[in-house]
Amino acid sequence: MRSSIFHFYMFVVVFFLVSSSSAQDVDYLQGEVIQGPYKTNLIKGGELSFLKVKSAEYPISLVLDVVGSNNGEGRSLVDKYDVAGSDPKIESIFFYPVRGKKNVIVLVSWEITSRGIGTYGTLYQIYGYEETAEDKLAVNKLVRFDKNLSGMEGYQEGEEQHFPYINAGLIKGYLDRVVDFK
Repeated sequence: MRSSIFHFYMFVVVFFLVSSSSAQDVDYLQGEVIQGPYKTNLIKGGELSFLKVKSAEYPISLVLDVVGSNNGEGRSLVDKYDVAGSDPKIESIFFYPVRGKKNVIVLVSWEITSRGIGTYGTLYQIYGYEETAEDKLAVNKLVRFDKNLSGMEGYQEGEEQHFPYINAGLIKGYLDRVVDFK
């Protein structure tokens, strides 16, 4: 009997955790389109858009809209971008292969100003997304966790910093030269 009660409570806890996380994602599916839609052939009938949403912590989201065979639209959250000193700014979005598999590449920046500690300028982060077996887009971990694909252009604790990948051409060169040969 205790085992049955325990399993019931575990089911309830898991149900609420799953429900609340998907309910939270709904907040990132609605907002003002600030860039896009961009048609993509990564996902049949897919279009990507960046939305300005009402979250103070993650004010921009990337969503995928898919027009199905029954002409109904489906929208899913690809990613959301947090505040880091300032609101995120989408600098570039393009499609490019990573290790032979087509990806969506996004360059995001934030203006940083902490002059008291000598840190100011622009922080950059490059994100990559690839198709999943479920016809969705997921984070390409090879791109996301490459330490060379984020950095500062300006000053960090008084030291001059230069981030070399501030546009699509430079990012493509790095992906071709380094990531594809790891």
